[in-house]
Amino acid sequence: MDSTVAFTIIGCVLGFVGIMFNLIPKQINQKLMGDLIEEASQVSAGFRVILGSLGITLCIVTLSCRNFPPGEAQTLLYALGTGFCLIIVVFISIKIRGFGEIPIPPAIMFAILAAIAFYTASGLVVE
Repeated sequence: MDSTVAFTIIGCVLGFVGIMFNLIPKQINQKLMGDLIEEASQVSAGFRVILGSLGITLCIVTLSCRNFPPGEAQTLLYALGTGFCLIIVVFISIKIRGFGEIPIPPAIMFAILAAIAFYTASGLVVE
């Protein structure tokens, strides 16, 4: 896969998630955590908005880097793939540490993004 396409896919997915987290944080919390008392709902919505801004930030970074030369693109793709794997490990640690269940849909999303990043990075020809 071409690095431009990989960066575009990764950026658009993260941007979409970030925008949704900012537009409807309480509804997302409801889906993920069920009914919460109002105070907990407010606090968790605030954290959801912060997480959304991180997704938008990574969207801006990846879309801005679409025209990187192969060497730089490869480095960034490996870094993104490693970061996505770290996120999956943190998801698993949630269950191990007793903080709740593993969020399966986001874990699958990050696994697919990691696969795209690693697959594309491994296929780049660096001069």
